[in-house]
Amino acid sequence: MMKNVSIRLQKKFMEEAEKLAKLEMVDKSAIIREALEKGFAEVKLKTAVELFSEGKASTSEAAEVAGLSVGELMDELVRRGVKSSTTAEDLAGSLKTALKSVK
Repeated sequence: MMKNVSIRLQKKFMEEAEKLAKLEMVDKSAIIREALEKGFAEVKLKTAVELFSEGKASTSEAAEVAGLSVGELMDELVRRGVKSSTTAEDLAGSLKTALKSVK
């Protein structure tokens, strides 16, 4: 369900939205909605990457913030050159915990 909101945008942004709307033969509000959705997705991803790289969030927590699967987030971390601070001991502990939950 969509909700109406009122926002103020710079004149140049509105002019560009109108041009794109004419080119794509859609309503100006559709262009603005798409821009907001894509921008919001990028903000969520940026926040998730920062939290992960600062050690404030695990891979799964960061993926949830970004709205991605763990695999998708890991791919994005690689693309951005973010290194994991996970040690072999951390992985061994996680594996032991996972194996215990399977039994």
